[in-house]
Amino acid sequence: MYPYVSKPSTDHSVTVPIEILKELLTPSEWRMVKARFYIMDLLSEGSSIRSIAERAQVGTDTVVRSARKLEDSSKLREFFKKENMGSSSKWIFGSVKNEE
Repeated sequence: MYPYVSKPSTDHSVTVPIEILKELLTPSEWRMVKARFYIMDLLSEGSSIRSIAERAQVGTDTVVRSARKLEDSSKLREFFKKENMGSSSKWIFGSVKNEE
């Protein structure tokens, strides 16, 4: 039907600067990136799934998916080790606040 619309067959390794990434994503997508980063930070602290969902204001399914991703990725596990994180993860994406 659409011969030119398909997923790329090869994975191209490209470095994308954070400023460009922010321009490519919608505000909603950027908020979700920030939320997942916050979730993984809380997971690395050992917080429970339910408490993380409540604090990040997301569903438990989002927390579980993030936990699986963290578990499956050696790069993410290495990054979220507390000795590598310094005092907090907020320096990358800005603060994640509960908006009421």
